[in-house]
Amino acid sequence: MKLWKGATFAFVLCAAALSTFLIRNMASIREFRVQAKHPRASSTSEPSPKSSSISSAEPRVLPWQTENLRRKTRSTGNNMNSLLSEFSVMLQSFTEGELQHVLETMLNRKRRRDQSLGMTQTRRTKRAHKSRPCSLRKLELTVTELGLGFESDETIQLQYCSGQCDKKKLNYDLVMKHMVEKGILGRGRKNRVSKEPCCRPTKFEKSLGYYGNKTHNIISNVSAKSCGCV
Repeated sequence: MKLWKGATFAFVLCAAALSTFLIRNMASIREFRVQAKHPRASSTSEPSPKSSSISSAEPRVLPWQTENLRRKTRSTGNNMNSLLSEFSVMLQSFTEGELQHVLETMLNRKRRRDQSLGMTQTRRTKRAHKSRPCSLRKLELTVTELGLGFESDETIQLQYCSGQCDKKKLNYDLVMKHMVEKGILGRGRKNRVSKEPCCRPTKFEKSLGYYGNKTHNIISNVSAKSCGCV
């Protein structure tokens, strides 16, 4: 079954390449035939000055140009027939062992290429999902967007803490995690505990001041100064 699958894959590749070549050449042949079949013939009647000026501006296909197009068409057709003949002879010249060797080589290359693409995709996924450590971040927003009930369109720069604290786990965190998973603490809101350290501010910036409602206001403990896993 693997041999037949490989043979099918090889023939599909060859057919795709051959189809692409034939399509490109058939398009050029069709264009040549249309131009050769419908050349712009000059009118037998005496043209008026207006029509004479228009017709003189239009390009005409001369007899020698038509002959060149026909030669190119015949040459392209001969090239395609030659290519098909060579392709057929090449396939017939392979023995069963040689064909199997070619197919195995193609399949091995495809496997290596797929493995390389898979490893690249895995690395990208790991980089995308790799957690960042606990650190200080910055964000610009208005005083109203703080959600503390203050109304002002004044923009401030808020510093906050974000990130993972996996490497900062202590024995306490491991014990709490084990007790929660085993149900030792029981259920209910009273028994809820934090089973891992959290990224939080360890220090805050000085109080933020803003102007709103025609007065100068101060907000304390809003913007973080440093972060840590607590």
